[in-house]
Amino acid sequence: MNNENNQETILIVDDSPDNLKLLSGILSRAKYKIHLAPSGKLALNFIQSNLPDLILLDIRMPQMDGYTVCEQLKTSQQTHDIPVIFISALQDVLDKVKAFSLGGVDYITKPFQEQEVLIRVENQLRLKRLSQQLIDQNILQERNRMAREIHDTLAQSFTGIIVHLKASERAIMIDTKQVLSHIQTAQELARIGLAEARRSVEALRPQLLESGNLYTALLQIITQMSSNTETGTEVAVIGTAYSLPLEVENNLMRIGQEALTNAFKYAKASTIRIELIYEVAQFIFKVKDNGQGFDLDTIYFSNGFGFLGMRERADRINAELTITSKVGQGTEIMVSVKLN
Repeated sequence: MNNENNQETILIVDDSPDNLKLLSGILSRAKYKIHLAPSGKLALNFIQSNLPDLILLDIRMPQMDGYTVCEQLKTSQQTHDIPVIFISALQDVLDKVKAFSLGGVDYITKPFQEQEVLIRVENQLRLKRLSQQLIDQNILQERNRMAREIHDTLAQSFTGIIVHLKASERAIMIDTKQVLSHIQTAQELARIGLAEARRSVEALRPQLLESGNLYTALLQIITQMSSNTETGTEVAVIGTAYSLPLEVENNLMRIGQEALTNAFKYAKASTIRIELIYEVAQFIFKVKDNGQGFDLDTIYFSNGFGFLGMRERADRINAELTITSKVGQGTEIMVSVKLN
């Protein structure tokens, strides 16, 4: 039932020494770590410094009954998630109803049957483990989401700031107006990056989409990235435009942002073309350049955080991501989103 190297702890609360002895024996043989409390008050005192994985709680006890103990457990942030299995006599049907209403997850009837005790205990502990695994999984997913957001906001903004400051350095002895323009653009990128970082923390809609749509957001990204390059850019809308869900637009914009960053920084392209293709059954998003291309089998492509982030974002919106590139022939990134 239980892994001896990772013993789960069970607290048995019952005023009957015979019941404590019997249940303790059953569960100890199944390799659980057992603690005993002969009263509700002693149980609550014990729990303050020793949180069990599960509690077996008798209903009928003097001074403080099982209902009162359970109520106090469920009103505490520290203990409200501990599963409570009530112990009741076979004829106490109304007791069982009240026990469930107070937060009990199951009950075991007297006289005890060893197999029933073990199955009910293991079922609740298994549910608790699965619940914790789900919580841990959600935390990991949220951490990954924040990592992507930080990469797609701060990293992009800082890249743009560095590009414009380097351009300012080159132009400082030639054209002071050009220097001022680059510094102003760098300041704008810094402001946007800071705002995006705050919005990522607050999980709000990206600033670029807040006052527009995917098309206008991409235009603004291109303007920020292309002001110091000779690369020609084009954004084409094919078909009749329609609204996409906010999450879809957000992830497509981030994919496009990463694709454009790679194209401007590494592709050495003379032209970059973006296509927003609105079809009845699907939406297709393309970023194409005529640059130097690269080998899709390289380690950088397989492990690069930018490309990995694109795939993760496509998966989040159930989209199909296709990346094609050949050395000397440019690169195309295409995302296809099926519509309901």
